[in-house]
Amino acid sequence: MKRKQCCMCAGLLLAIASRTGAAGAQQFTPEDAGRDMAAQRSIQARDYGDKARAAARDLAQLRTREFVPSEIECRVRSGAATDVNLDCDHPFLPNNEPHVAVNPNDPQHVVASSNDFDSCCDEFYTTFDAGRTWTTGNMSSEDPGRIGSDPVTTFDPQTGRVIHASLNFKITNGLADDGDLVVSLSDDGGITWGNPVVVSDGIGDDFAPVQYFNDKPWIVTDYHPSSPHYGRTYMTWSRFFSRNGFYVESPIFESHSDDAGRNWSRPQEISGTSAALCTFQVAGEAGRCDQDQYSIPTVGPDGTVYVAFLNSQHEAAWEEGEFGENQYLVVRSTDGGEAWSDPVHVVDLEDGSRDYPFNVDGRRTLTGYQVRVNAAGNIDADPTSGKIYLTFADNRAGRRDVNQPVTDVNVYLMTSLDGATWSGPTVVSDEASDQWFPWLDVNPVNGSIGVLFHDRSTPLSPALYDNTLATGLPGSFRFETLSTQSSHPRASLFFQAGAPGCQRCATFFGDYNSLDYGPDGAANAAWTDMRRFLDLGEISGYTENIFFRRLP
Repeated sequence: MKRKQCCMCAGLLLAIASRTGAAGAQQFTPEDAGRDMAAQRSIQARDYGDKARAAARDLAQLRTREFVPSEIECRVRSGAATDVNLDCDHPFLPNNEPHVAVNPNDPQHVVASSNDFDSCCDEFYTTFDAGRTWTTGNMSSEDPGRIGSDPVTTFDPQTGRVIHASLNFKITNGLADDGDLVVSLSDDGGITWGNPVVVSDGIGDDFAPVQYFNDKPWIVTDYHPSSPHYGRTYMTWSRFFSRNGFYVESPIFESHSDDAGRNWSRPQEISGTSAALCTFQVAGEAGRCDQDQYSIPTVGPDGTVYVAFLNSQHEAAWEEGEFGENQYLVVRSTDGGEAWSDPVHVVDLEDGSRDYPFNVDGRRTLTGYQVRVNAAGNIDADPTSGKIYLTFADNRAGRRDVNQPVTDVNVYLMTSLDGATWSGPTVVSDEASDQWFPWLDVNPVNGSIGVLFHDRSTPLSPALYDNTLATGLPGSFRFETLSTQSSHPRASLFFQAGAPGCQRCATFFGDYNSLDYGPDGAANAAWTDMRRFLDLGEISGYTENIFFRRLP
C-alpha cells in the first residue's frame, strides 16, 4: 500500500495547471495523485461567481426567512420547434448541467432542472403536456446565502410527489463551504417547492481543519410494483474529506427514504473494500475503496439496487509513467439499501494523467477545447428483464499514454445479467473526433437502449459540437442528431479560459447530459447547448442554455 497526502481545491488546481500547457499534459509524480483526485470534486468556487452574487442578494433581502422559497419566473412555448430552449429567465446568463425526469404514471408530465447562473438556486422546468408548454423558475434552497448545484429529480410513484435533490453550499471568502445535500419536495407536480430537507450535512470550508464536502448527489426511486421496496427513493454521493486543505478521501455514501423524501436513513458508506482493486491509498486504510466520484444508482425490477462509480485506486491498470486512471466499480444491495456488497470490477478506463490534455484549471479536456470533461456515464437496468447496462466515454482510441495526448474519445457500453459479471466494452459511437458525456436509458416499451452524447463528428468543424442520440442494442445502433444548430464552445461568453490560442474557450458547461424514456416509450432528452450568440457591446460570444427534445 502506498500512502501520500496531497492538497486540494483552487490553489492546488492552479499548481497542476501551471505544470501543464494550455493543451498539453506532462508526466506527473505520484505525489500529485491526491491533488488530481481532489480536482475531481465538481465544485470550483470561481465558476460560481454569478450564483454567489445572487445568493448574497437573497441573504440581504431574506435574512429573516427560514429558507429561500421557490419562484416561478417565466413560461416557454415550444411551438413547432423540434428542439426548444427552456431558458427564458435571463437574456444572457448561462444554464448548464441538465437533468430530466418523466412521471412513471404520466408520460406527458416531465420535470427538468439545471445549474442556473441567474439565481442562487437550481432552475426547474415543468411541463404537463409533453413539452409543448413549460413553467420555469428558481428551486427552493436551504437558507439565504446558499448556492444550488448538481440538480437531479425523481418522482414518488405512489403519491405523485416530485423530489428534487441538490447540493446546497456557500462560498465564504472565495472558498466552497458547508456542502449540504438537500431535497426539495413538490406536491403540485413541480410548480412550487417547499422547505428543503437536509439529507447529509457538510462541514467546513476548503482550508478548514476538517472539511466534509458532499458532492455529485444522484437520486432514483424504485418504480417497480413487484419490488418489496416499491416507492423507496435512494440517494448516493461522494463525500470529500480534507484536513487543512489536504485531500484525504472521497468514498460513496447512500441514504434512502420511504415517505417520498420527508425522512431519510442515516447516511452510510457503501463503496466497500477490495484488496485487489483498491491498492493505491492517499491516506486511508489498505484495500478501502475511498477515492471515488460520479456515483449513479439504478433499481432492477426485483428491487436490487446497483450503484456504479468511478474509482482511481487500481494501480494494476495504470500504464508505466502515469497514474490516476479510473476503473468503474459496482456495488449491490438486495435488501433495500440496508447492506451492500463489496465492489465488483466493470472496466478499466483510459483517462489517466497521460491520456488527456489538461486545461488551464488542471482538469482533463479535449484536443482543441478547454472545457473540463470526465469519462463517466451512467448505469441503468431494463425494467422488464433486469439486464444492466453501463455507458462511459474515454480516450482508448486516441493518442494516449504520452506527454502530449490527442483525443479521439468514443462512447462505450458494458452489459451484465446480474451486476456481478460484466461483458464489453462494445462501441456505441466511434466516429472521428470526440463523443463525450454519454447518458443511457432503457426504453420500457421495447427494451431498446438510448444513449445521448455530445458529438464533434457531425458539425462541419470539430471546433463545434452537436448532440446525438444512439438507439438500438449493443452492436446495432442508429443515430439521430437532436440539435438543429451546432454549439460553439471555443467562442464562449462565460467561463473563458484565456489560454493561448483558446482565449474565449469555455472551461465549464456542466458535467452531464440527460435522457429519460417515459412509460409510453417516448425519449425525453436535455443537453447543454451553445448555439445562441449574444453581442453585449463590449463583449460578445455564445452563452449556455438548456435545450430539450422529445421523440415519440
